[in-house]
Amino acid sequence: MRWVYGIIFALIFTIFADGMFGVITRTFIEFGQYDKKTMEQFPDPKKTYITNIDGVPKAVLGYEDFLLSNWVVELNESAAFLENRVLSYVKPVDSKKFGAVLGVRVHFPTWNNNCYAVIKPPFPVKVYNEQGSFANAENGVMPNAWEVKAISIWVNGRNYNNQISLRLTDRDKNMTEIYFGSLYFNGWRKLTWVNPNFTDKMYAKSLKKIPLYPKDIPFYVFNSIVIYRLGSEIGGDFVTYIHNVEMSYTPYIVDDEISQDINDESVWGIITLKGAKAQAQENKMLTEEIILYEQEKYRMELEKKEMIPYNGSTK
Repeated sequence: MRWVYGIIFALIFTIFADGMFGVITRTFIEFGQYDKKTMEQFPDPKKTYITNIDGVPKAVLGYEDFLLSNWVVELNESAAFLENRVLSYVKPVDSKKFGAVLGVRVHFPTWNNNCYAVIKPPFPVKVYNEQGSFANAENGVMPNAWEVKAISIWVNGRNYNNQISLRLTDRDKNMTEIYFGSLYFNGWRKLTWVNPNFTDKMYAKSLKKIPLYPKDIPFYVFNSIVIYRLGSEIGGDFVTYIHNVEMSYTPYIVDDEISQDINDESVWGIITLKGAKAQAQENKMLTEEIILYEQEKYRMELEKKEMIPYNGSTK
């Protein structure tokens, strides 16, 4: 009889444990909400400018440079001719199905050339605010994400056999590229990558205790979307639209009475201090990047004006 009770107890424990390690599905980034959420972080000013404090240049950030219309398309070196760069850009587009989405135009070389385009914000997505709390949660940052089960992307194809992938980074600055497959279809489609190393079965997991506070809570940050074009495929202009990216994962910390008993950060402020130091360093690097970015942006605008009307020639 004891073995019967043992089996029942094991089943109950397995069900309970599986519930503890339940999978959460949340929006990683939704491009229709991106501009609104970004503007909320920059109440003033609208435009970014450089000021001097005791002879040291410093960037005063405005939201305008961070909006979707200022995202960049970077071509790989063998495809990054001036004309291709000028004719590759992104902008918000209205969709009847989803509302505002991210519109992407890439001008690939017309000759046989394996190449790719990286679509990304002009500056890295901000992870922490000045208080050390997460910024841009579900707006390019997924906090408290431990094991990733699946990632999906809503994308609109135009029957071009190009490939699409997503690049993201973790708390240790490690970059991972998620491959979704071909865009050889017309209209909206939800492409999903499923982690082959993930299991829902608790008894199959390799469980171990992991240090918590003041170790940073695991998170993932949006880095870029990549479009790959094989040399055997059609070159020239390519257009696609992206609605959002979703992530299914198990949380690193499960909210319960124990974890909520004492607010570690309010007592010690370790993460806040680290966040402030990291932000100071980021601001210093950002000042240099903004100066170069504004110069390049101005130069590209001049080149674009010189190319109008476009004569259709492509290297």
